[in-house]
Amino acid sequence: MDTSPVTPAVLDNRGSNCVAGFARLLEMMDALAPGETLTVLSTDPASQRELADWSKRSGHSILKSEKIGPFWKREYHYLIRKESATSNTQRRDL
Repeated sequence: MDTSPVTPAVLDNRGSNCVAGFARLLEMMDALAPGETLTVLSTDPASQRELADWSKRSGHSILKSEKIGPFWKREYHYLIRKESATSNTQRRDL
């Protein structure tokens, strides 16, 4: 039995806009097994709306959504769980 710790998947998109990280998000989600999670770090306020809309279309769940720091240095942290294998056929339209 393999008891090695699983390294959590993290997409650090801080300092970039959502469009720049969206392709990487799709790649990373495709690589996850159903039930696994991805942490997304962003400084783009539009990520709140864009990730919520994408998760509804793709069938994945946002387990946690946090705003961190003062408004002039705000970060947005998300924890997204990959749902069933049928979610693997994510819609890639925006």
